[in-house]
Amino acid sequence: MTNISKPKQQNNSDYVVGDSVVFIDPSKPDHLMTVTQVQKNGVLLNGNNSFALNHLIRHATALELSLKRRVISDIAKHLEAATNAQKEVS
Repeated sequence: MTNISKPKQQNNSDYVVGDSVVFIDPSKPDHLMTVTQVQKNGVLLNGNNSFALNHLIRHATALELSLKRRVISDIAKHLEAATNAQKEVS
C-alpha cells in the first residue's frame, strides 16, 4: 500500500457511465436511473433525458437493484429481514 495521491482528474466524480442511481429525496421519483454522461457537478441520466446534481442522488443498493426502485431505510430493514427469513425456510 502506498500513500501516493492520485493525480487530479477532469470530471472527477463518484459516478461513472452505467451506474444505477436513485434520488435521495423521497419526494422525487423512486425509479432507478442509469448514468449516461458524467459532467462537472452532476450527471445526465437515462439517455441524457434528465440531469441531476451529484449531491441529490446516490448509488442504488443491491436491494434497490433487485426491486428496480428506491427503498427508504425503514422499508429496507423490513425487507432485508423478510428476505433473510425466507432464505432460512427455503
